[in-house]
Amino acid sequence: MAEARQLVSQAEYARHRAKSRQYISRLVKAGVLVMRGGKVDVAASDAVLDDRPEPVSERVAAVPAEVAPGGATYAQAKTADMVFRAKLRKLEHDARVGKLVEAELVKERWAAILVELKERILAVPDKLAPELTALTDERQVREVLKREMHALLNALREMVQYAR
Repeated sequence: MAEARQLVSQAEYARHRAKSRQYISRLVKAGVLVMRGGKVDVAASDAVLDDRPEPVSERVAAVPAEVAPGGATYAQAKTADMVFRAKLRKLEHDARVGKLVEAELVKERWAAILVELKERILAVPDKLAPELTALTDERQVREVLKREMHALLNALREMVQYAR
């Protein structure tokens, strides 16, 4: 007479083998365990597992991992922290060597440059009025205006270039 097969749930089989439910679930998904209608066939599954050497990765996976808040394992959280710290150190280094500048400093410097440029542009009519009134040739007026605009642009370039 054929021996009656003992069928148990995955949780019961995990307790029977002294393994975690997650490990047993992975074995079921991998098709390693013998299943009968959603239940684990204990004798057949024991025979399969006893005949097969357990890889190191499965031995490690059988131990429940410490889980950090948010669902990440401790190792994942530690790795993420190390990556974050490395990126932070790189940013600090880049700032020290002058590759990076604080955004607030850039805004303040550009605001000062724009104020200076505005004042110089608004001063052009007062500066050039006496010179331009004496000129009668359109070409000469154009040359005086061009010269003054080039001087303004060069001053702006110098302000921006040496704004460090």
